[in-house]
Amino acid sequence: MSDRRSIAFKTVAVVGLLCALVAVCGLQSRSLREMRRTTLEQHSQSYSADVPPMVTFVSVSLGGFRGVIADMLWLRVSRLQDERRYVELVQLSDWITKLEPHMSEVWVFHAWNMAYNVSAMMQRPEDRWRWVENGIRLLRDEGLPRNPRDPSLYHELGWMFQHKIGMSADRTERYYKTQVARGVAPYLEADGRAPAEGSGAAASLKEEFGMDVAEMRALEGRFGSIDWRMPCAHSLYWGTLGLRASGGGGSEAMPCRRMIYTSLIEMALANGRLVGNPAAADYEFSAGPATELLDATADNIEEAMEASDFSGTRIAYVGFLRESMRIHVNEGRPADARGFYSRLVAFFDGKTTMEVPPFEEVLAAGDELFRKLLNSAGYN
Repeated sequence: MSDRRSIAFKTVAVVGLLCALVAVCGLQSRSLREMRRTTLEQHSQSYSADVPPMVTFVSVSLGGFRGVIADMLWLRVSRLQDERRYVELVQLSDWITKLEPHMSEVWVFHAWNMAYNVSAMMQRPEDRWRWVENGIRLLRDEGLPRNPRDPSLYHELGWMFQHKIGMSADRTERYYKTQVARGVAPYLEADGRAPAEGSGAAASLKEEFGMDVAEMRALEGRFGSIDWRMPCAHSLYWGTLGLRASGGGGSEAMPCRRMIYTSLIEMALANGRLVGNPAAADYEFSAGPATELLDATADNIEEAMEASDFSGTRIAYVGFLRESMRIHVNEGRPADARGFYSRLVAFFDGKTTMEVPPFEEVLAAGDELFRKLLNSAGYN
């Protein structure tokens, strides 16, 4: 008899539990329907081709747990970084970008790892370039569309063009420069200038390189003819967008300002004009200075000095004026050289009791004179 009561009790309990589960499922179904109607609908309205559907799905489905999981993955990333297991970091970092798409540090770390760490592990130039390009594409095509108002991402993207490709820190940098020139040249004018707005080439530039021709032509109107086949032309572009995103002030503005004027300096003094045809099978990168940018570059550095008291900008300015004087003299343009000398005199006026020597002496002077002038003005 007691067994029957026990069985009956268990049966009632099971039925009750099933009823409770049905009720919960009903509530959950209504909750899911409500989420589909509101939250998912809101995300679908903000979705664009630039935002992967997987990002939207993960963002909605995991909710508050995303941060917890991302933190756990970051701990794993730190260990892999210490162990220099860079290739394993690629997939793990990709997961974190899906979990925390608005955390700039994630995008920067992931892109840097591919462009600098993983690429350095490769032996063939084409393999190294593939990973550098992967880092660029990650920031440009995925990170920035999710964070279009973040100056740091524009700066990091520009830095890859300016440093990884534009400078000689990597033994295959000339190969990188060639690939940039070859990739973008078909969409530009013969001399490397931006194509006409509304043209098919303009649309291709936007699709392949994320670059707006209207922005490119605005920079040409401001500074002069720009050869967009050069790496520092790209860092100039992204630094300009970063400065705009920063609002022109705050701690995030100055790195973008420096990127702009250092890109201009590099193009004006050394690598501003491509030499040769990059489409040729045996082409090896070669470039010369774009001296027509000298005046606009000086103007830009002066604008940067007005916006910030950073001493490095002033030291760069003096060095740039010195080189510009020499370039104009070598080009047979002494009047233009004296114009830069006048800028040099005006810069030190009121900053030091030490007089700037006459034009001919400054032109022939070595580094010691400029060190003394800078030190006397308080710039070390």
